[in-house]
Amino acid sequence: MEMRRALLMGPHAFRVEDVMAPEYGPDEVRIAIRSCGVCPSDVRMYTGDRANTEYPRTVGHEWVGQVLEVGENVGGVRPGDRVAAFVQRVCGMCRNCQRGLFNLCLNRLPAIEGGFQTVGRAVPIALEPIPEGVSYEAAAFTEPLACCINGAERTPIRLGDTAVIMGAGPIGQLLAQLMRLRGARVIAVDMLEERLALARELGAFAALNGRDPDLVAQVQALTGGLGAEAVIVAVGSPTAEMQALELAAPGGCVNYFAGTYPSTTIALDPNTIHYRQLWITGSYHLTPSGFRTALDLIAREQVHVLPLISHRFPLEEISAAFETVVSRSGMKVIINM
Repeated sequence: MEMRRALLMGPHAFRVEDVMAPEYGPDEVRIAIRSCGVCPSDVRMYTGDRANTEYPRTVGHEWVGQVLEVGENVGGVRPGDRVAAFVQRVCGMCRNCQRGLFNLCLNRLPAIEGGFQTVGRAVPIALEPIPEGVSYEAAAFTEPLACCINGAERTPIRLGDTAVIMGAGPIGQLLAQLMRLRGARVIAVDMLEERLALARELGAFAALNGRDPDLVAQVQALTGGLGAEAVIVAVGSPTAEMQALELAAPGGCVNYFAGTYPSTTIALDPNTIHYRQLWITGSYHLTPSGFRTALDLIAREQVHVLPLISHRFPLEEISAAFETVVSRSGMKVIINM
């Protein structure tokens, strides 16, 4: 069987080519990939900003599709099933996995990438059925939403609390909706007015421009002078990471959700954390339970994902799709096969 794939040859260099589809074993499933989202981690490999990236390589891990064929030992999955792929492979036996920290598996194998091609393969345990009525494009948000669920679950919040989401890109918009589901009123912060407008449309209590020198004062004014009980930094900005500590209320939580590229350091006064009794946490990646929950939330329309799509491209125009993300001229970009 032939397939079409986009191979990343080097920075800013995709090659779309026809090749033979990968063989699948008796315990594997062959899948026709229908949609795949473009993730910032993909973009960093495209721009050459991700350390230790080897080329040529396939990229794309937010993929969904339809089962074509199943191996002779496979049960529970049939040709025609619509599925979302949990692409991370964990051992299930290390100390972290035994503690439920599958996202921090000590023996993790390389992810099942290659979402930007027309045919893929996976083991059945890595596949979740897409609920009826959920489109492939909507299901392609399962992986990023699952990452956000991990972040939201690591951010203590109570009914009526205020949560500041720093960064109103696709991830920030998903986090904002999750925090609203948990009973918080959300203040979105970003430097792009169109992203702030979308945050308001999706239910943010307030949307503030991060360039405003009075940002801290504005948040204070909206919270009775206390600050926010939760601040989630969903943008890899050292400035935002430092400012988050100023935005947090005494006893509040600051979650450094986004990584910074390249790695950097920030300067802070430990007394800020000590005397205001702040919780500082981070969140990384996703868990299997979060993946299933994400699909359920999308199916119930408790989290709205389709309004986040700004651009759709065919596989042949993948370079244009990635350049759209690099230029920050859109929101979420989807490749449809």
